[in-house]
Amino acid sequence: MMSFVRKMVLALSVLCLCTCHAEIIVNVNKGVMKPVSIALNFFELSNALKDQIFEVVKNDLQNTFLFRSIPEDAFMQHLRGVEQRPTFQLWRTINAQYLMNAEITLIGNELKVAFVLYDVLSETKIATFSATGPSSEWRKIAHKVSNSIYERITGEKGYFDTKILYVSLQKQGHGRKIYRLAMMDQDGYNHQYLTDGKTIVLTPRFSPNGKEFSFFTYREKIVNGRRVPTSASVYRYDLESRRTELVAQFKGMTYAPRYSPSGNLLIFSLSNHGSSSIYTFDLITRRVKRLTKGRCIDTSPCYSPDGKYIVFNSDRGGSQQLYIMDADGSNIRRLSFSRGRYATPVWSPRGDWIAFTKMNQGFYIGIIRPDGSGERMLASGYLTEGPTWSPNGRVIMFSHQDYSRRERIFSVDITGYNKHEIKTPNNAIDPEWSMKDRLF
Repeated sequence: MMSFVRKMVLALSVLCLCTCHAEIIVNVNKGVMKPVSIALNFFELSNALKDQIFEVVKNDLQNTFLFRSIPEDAFMQHLRGVEQRPTFQLWRTINAQYLMNAEITLIGNELKVAFVLYDVLSETKIATFSATGPSSEWRKIAHKVSNSIYERITGEKGYFDTKILYVSLQKQGHGRKIYRLAMMDQDGYNHQYLTDGKTIVLTPRFSPNGKEFSFFTYREKIVNGRRVPTSASVYRYDLESRRTELVAQFKGMTYAPRYSPSGNLLIFSLSNHGSSSIYTFDLITRRVKRLTKGRCIDTSPCYSPDGKYIVFNSDRGGSQQLYIMDADGSNIRRLSFSRGRYATPVWSPRGDWIAFTKMNQGFYIGIIRPDGSGERMLASGYLTEGPTWSPNGRVIMFSHQDYSRRERIFSVDITGYNKHEIKTPNNAIDPEWSMKDRLF
């Protein structure tokens, strides 16, 4: 993998030019019930990658439900390279609001994709783009194209070239399941398994730099016909060396390890004698620090992006609600006050929202402001849980089990619209979205 990183030459240039007042702006915060229409014109020179790249870009954009790709057979003009200027009246005739005029060239093993993006209504060039790399990485380059278009039109950071970690479940006889850590592109492609399924693995969480992730694992035995955990450990997985390192073994059950924004700490909950408290583990000094105390159950901690605060769920008030405390464990205050039980809070990478799981006559994925305002539900369903944020903080991925007990991964944007499934080979839970667009 690292050999690719060393040899990959990915030259990106995106030039955003001023446009007149006619330009359409997509507001991803309010949702778009009627997607904007875009024509994707690809011209290729003696290579067979045009159709594959076109499909990736089209699917990336359409899966946001913010864009509608105009079918190529409706085109009244076929542009032959980025230097050719469009006849805008012909594109307006087929109701194109935006036009991407792209050119694909392949010299030896080197692939180049260049395009110009136009606002058709104002007849204005609004962006140019160029990317070069090995032809084997055509999908990565296609995602970069999608990012550039998405960023220019919505004003938000693109996320199409990111990765998803999750736990794959393969059901066996007698109710047994094989748990394996898996990773894939955010659209479900380039799937790979990272562990062998010999132990139960849960809650994979990326480090801030994207070079590793932590996860929780335990073994179990059968006692009086019931499965009982026998040992629990927290591990780190290095994505470059593909090696696993034991972080620590603690007395009691350890849950939900997450990194601090600096990457130097792991924060988690540790259960002993019916209660659960929140701890940090310094990955450099190996010191453990307890942040919460008492007979209550405090769990699922997550840092704010600036590292100043921690959100977690607790039953210290009688019911399971969300709380926020300072990073040193002081100044604990309650965040949620509605009926139902709250769990798995996750701070948005922008810091403006906290996503959570809610249980109240059903399961829900919701969001709330850090000051407790603006609470709303985005998705619901039987055993809908475990939200994770896209790097731009505008899309949430989560797991969902339907009544047939099939476990799948879905995404939804923060408006509550645009829910769709991310396909996986087997059942899937515990998704985790990478915050970096690294080349793994």
